[in-house]
Amino acid sequence: MDESPTDDPQRSGAWDQVDARLARFSGDVGEIADPLTWGLDLEEEALTGQDDTKDPTSERFLRAYRTFAGEAMDVETLRVGAAVDQVEDVVRAAASGALAAPLHADIAAPVEADAAPDAVTRPAPDFADAYQDYRSAMRAIVAEVDQVPLSEGTFIVDGALAACTRLTVRGVSAIYVATAERALVITGPEDLVDRVDVVTQPIRSLLHGETEDRA
Repeated sequence: MDESPTDDPQRSGAWDQVDARLARFSGDVGEIADPLTWGLDLEEEALTGQDDTKDPTSERFLRAYRTFAGEAMDVETLRVGAAVDQVEDVVRAAASGALAAPLHADIAAPVEADAAPDAVTRPAPDFADAYQDYRSAMRAIVAEVDQVPLSEGTFIVDGALAACTRLTVRGVSAIYVATAERALVITGPEDLVDRVDVVTQPIRSLLHGETEDRA
């Protein structure tokens, strides 16, 4: 008889941890309504970070989208809203992460972007060299982001205006907006973030393809 995942104590424990994290996230999370309307595909939805008493903003629910042109757009729900003195760090980190995303792909993918499907792949770059280049690029990105002033304004969530903190660098915007219970961090192309419809819905189970809402 085939062994089910729950027959393995280690795997069962892993599922229990996921269930516990989902239970802590019970409530509403952010998403883009009708993403295809805006030329977006939902690429990923997942819990990220961990339960950290020193940094409660580390635990998040991510919905990652990609435009038909290959641009990334993320809607993250913070399980616990950031304290006032944390908001700037959250926004700047989100902007830096969005600008750094292409660097991850450059290091991870050894195939030329325009290569034919049957083309011979080139050798991956030496890890040490790539790592140094990545660190240099990240330092430059963080330094650039740190020089840009944040702005206060409003952002529409669930059809209503909400106060937000925003930063835009190289055409990429990062926005922090408080919701009734939590907070959202939205990152994406500047010309798109203010046009999409961001809504909040009860979190759905990530396990076994379930679609019903979790209590």
